[in-house]
Amino acid sequence: GRPRWRFAGGVVTGVIVSALVAGSAVLIDDDSDSAPGAADGDAAAAPVESDDSGASSVTAVPAGSSVHDLVVAVRPAIVAIHTRVTETDVFGQEIQGEAAGSGFVLSADGYVVTNNHVVEGASDITVTFDDGSTEEAELVGADPRADLAVLHVDRTDLEPLALGDSDAIRVGDPVVAIGNALDLGAEPTVTGGLISAKDRTITDPNGSVLADLIQTDAAINPGNSGGPLLDMTGQVVGINTAVAGQGQNIGFAIAINRANDLIEQLRNGETPQHALLGVTTRANPDGSAGAVVVSLQAGAAADEA
Repeated sequence: GRPRWRFAGGVVTGVIVSALVAGSAVLIDDDSDSAPGAADGDAAAAPVESDDSGASSVTAVPAGSSVHDLVVAVRPAIVAIHTRVTETDVFGQEIQGEAAGSGFVLSADGYVVTNNHVVEGASDITVTFDDGSTEEAELVGADPRADLAVLHVDRTDLEPLALGDSDAIRVGDPVVAIGNALDLGAEPTVTGGLISAKDRTITDPNGSVLADLIQTDAAINPGNSGGPLLDMTGQVVGINTAVAGQGQNIGFAIAINRANDLIEQLRNGETPQHALLGVTTRANPDGSAGAVVVSLQAGAAADEA
């Protein structure tokens, strides 16, 4: 059969229909305390000035740092996201529940990046920072086609992550995934692995095609959606999004180079536009280059042409 994918953001912390998480729901009780800060002996890297127009410093990790030092440096920029969602059950009654995901700080003035499916349909969004503080968040913009969303909180003192170059990473390069896996509370979950492949394309449970994905064997679990996939300098090379439902150690992150322009459009309140041919194709029967157009979607670009 065809592979099944599920989003990595589906941690349900309340009573809610499982369809909202597009995969397996995990019911948990969260009785954790506030997240602890870095220990006094931890050598967190100092922020450096960003050269972007945001005029905010970004977290930097010295070359040759251990994974521990990397995590200590980036933790202030990793956030847990909790949402409240109202659904109608088969009896027409409203059911309220909560779900959890991850995100990371984009700029010092309160902008946070996550996946669309983490916040889709949410009536309330709360962002929890590494020091245990929480802020109500506003959804600035979302792009379901690319599974990206930008939030804003009323803060001006945040430490953003540096955005890397996903075109420069190579298969076999080490990476670290970090986020609010299983909504366990307190410290974020950190997993490490390799770049397994690049330029992957999958179809999400809602039928949208996600392209230019990074495949990694760094464990990505429910609750990790929206969290960063980092190279060993602490730069974001991908946004953790999905896992293979029929495999092991096969996770996917949206390449940051593909996401950059879309994130900026969402931050500016714009609606990203996506090209759509509207065709169904199959490989040439004789094995030669090209594809055979099987059908056209009525009214789409190819049909009109």
